[in-house]
Amino acid sequence: MLLVYYGKGKGKTTAALGTALRALGRGWRILIVRFMKGNTSGEFVFISELSRLFKNRISLVSLGGEAFVNPDDLGDYNASLSMALSYGFLTHVYPLMMRELRPKLVILDELGLAVHIGLVDEGLALKILRGFAGNQERHAILTGRYTPKSLRELADLVTEFREVKHYFRKGCVNVEGLDV
Repeated sequence: MLLVYYGKGKGKTTAALGTALRALGRGWRILIVRFMKGNTSGEFVFISELSRLFKNRISLVSLGGEAFVNPDDLGDYNASLSMALSYGFLTHVYPLMMRELRPKLVILDELGLAVHIGLVDEGLALKILRGFAGNQERHAILTGRYTPKSLRELADLVTEFREVKHYFRKGCVNVEGLDV
């Protein structure tokens, strides 16, 4: 099945990772691919530790640097780095990992946003996601604030996260443990 978590509300990645923990508890192999994200967040540190503990059951790939990707300047270094890492991974490494790891769950964190801003080709993303839609044996969760309609329409489940109230509005940003 293909699940999409999108929208402007907080919690898309958290929900996807919660599902990963549930699946890991059921003995599933999991591949987590993070677009436009580096290696310093709390979830990266924890999942790296989990992957050592659960060898061959959870794999983690980050396709981005530590700096923010400016969607208005895809020619800058950070955007170019993310674009090159994403394209190279999806076209060459991802197919090999799928064959070798045989994950039952794949999390494509921020792929929706990466497609929306043009870091990842929409056709390439659709080609990959078609392998999950309607599939009872292998599942994927795609996250991203502005996930394009074409990706949402392909999904078996779509959940929209909507902000009702957020502490960011009071100037409190990136609380360690809650946001990073």
